Amino acid sequence: MALLLYVLVLGQLFHRCWAEALDHTAAKCSKIPAPRVPGAKVLSISSALRLNHTEPQSSPILDHTIDNINVCEVNVTLRHTGANDTVSVQTWLPVHQWNKRFVAVGGGAWAAGTGLVSLAEPASQGYAASTTDGGLIGSPYSPELWALNADGSVNMDLLTNFASRSIHDMAIVGKAVTASFYSHAAKYSYWNGCSTGGRQGMVAAQKYPKDFDGVLAGSPAIYWTEYVIAELWPQVVMKAENYFPTQCEYEAIVQAGIAACDGLDKVKDNVITQPSHCKFDPFTVVGKKLQCPSAKEEVVINEKLASIVSKIWDGPRDRHGKSLWYGLEIGASLWNLAETGEANGTRFGKPVFVADGWTRFFVKRDPKFDTASVDTDALVQLFRESRETFDEIIGSANPDLSRFKKSGGKLIMWHGLADQLIFPQGSVRYYEEVKRVLGGSKATLDFFRLFLAPGVDHCGYGPTPGAVPSPFNDLVSWVEKGRAPEKIEAKTLPTSAVQFTRKICRYPLVAKYQGWGDKASSDSYKCMRDC
Repeated sequence: MALLLYVLVLGQLFHRCWAEALDHTAAKCSKIPAPRVPGAKVLSISSALRLNHTEPQSSPILDHTIDNINVCEVNVTLRHTGANDTVSVQTWLPVHQWNKRFVAVGGGAWAAGTGLVSLAEPASQGYAASTTDGGLIGSPYSPELWALNADGSVNMDLLTNFASRSIHDMAIVGKAVTASFYSHAAKYSYWNGCSTGGRQGMVAAQKYPKDFDGVLAGSPAIYWTEYVIAELWPQVVMKAENYFPTQCEYEAIVQAGIAACDGLDKVKDNVITQPSHCKFDPFTVVGKKLQCPSAKEEVVINEKLASIVSKIWDGPRDRHGKSLWYGLEIGASLWNLAETGEANGTRFGKPVFVADGWTRFFVKRDPKFDTASVDTDALVQLFRESRETFDEIIGSANPDLSRFKKSGGKLIMWHGLADQLIFPQGSVRYYEEVKRVLGGSKATLDFFRLFLAPGVDHCGYGPTPGAVPSPFNDLVSWVEKGRAPEKIEAKTLPTSAVQFTRKICRYPLVAKYQGWGDKASSDSYKCMRDC
């Protein structure tokens, strides 16, 4: 009886202490002051506890449900001086077990941020985490609602937010409210993003070198003014051939390319380790029946299809044969950039939404412009107009990272070699440019490393046959412990037909099978120079 009474009293004391602690935390959360943001006025700040919250799975941003999230949620709205914008920055501050780190999470496509769903993972791991909408409204798949002013001119305020300004806002606001809530600043600050988020991370390193100790930039949409226009090339090629293949036709010929080059690395895993070594010629399968993987049917490859695919892989060229940008790698899906449709028995091209939106609303400033009508000469002109008008604003490819290096920052860039949207050779080009500007490999490797992931599609969102890296912890280890990564461990998605792990080696090294051991295990591979 005495023991039972003791347990009851102890439980009451625990509940009272917990309730008092919660009241104290709620009071701290509600009293976070408005931060000062240079060049902007804070319009409002609100904050409240969000307890026992469940964030449901929301692919591709969050691949699993996270329960029992306990955070102080802070919402700050601001307006830039002289601009007609209203920007929201949202921050989740873990109530328990803060790890003394802050992370800003990037956006995707036409979105400066992907909302609260992107904060669930880092907050559940103890990070104070922020996202921003950059003042942009509407769908992440189109800039239609914010790109143009009423007079038809480009809304430069919001484009500037999307290009760079909102990145710095988020760093200032996020770190300020973090320091207010915990009564001391974060010990380390990080950026984590892919695609548009990867581009934003690169901009942070280029323009705001003191904002983050570490930047993780996946599949970065740098060289924006070139790569986005290059996304139209597959549509231009189909228009020139007057042939618009089906998804099955594309799948069949891509799979033929993979089959032809899969074994070059001595391992059959449905992955081309080094697409640059693959010399598959699509004309060699003209007239053959090939399997369409998704539909379980056969298609006959014709010369027009082979010509289209060959030109897509080669990349955009003008009518004189001069290269304009890179092509997709052999092994990448062609369907996103070369998507087609059919109506009333007529097939037609469907330009990808990023290139379509950029061309119509920014380069041409004409919402009714038909991007499907673009031919080779028009594409050359679009390249010129895009670069000349917008490169300084959103090019995002300044190779002078000396200020970021001097500040002690560390940068990991990674890119899937089967990226179907953003051309991985753009990332290679940027890395080589940084080496040139900073004086060689050693000066660059001290703070910046590039990792190329064979067989991995855009951001590893899937379906993808390759082993997908998750380098954020490697970045943290480099920043906080000085452990510069030579390799990143990667594994295939749970949905992949073949399961394996791999080492993703720092560029230009390549993971090579040693000739013994389990081919499905990364332990059987070694990072080596390409011979």
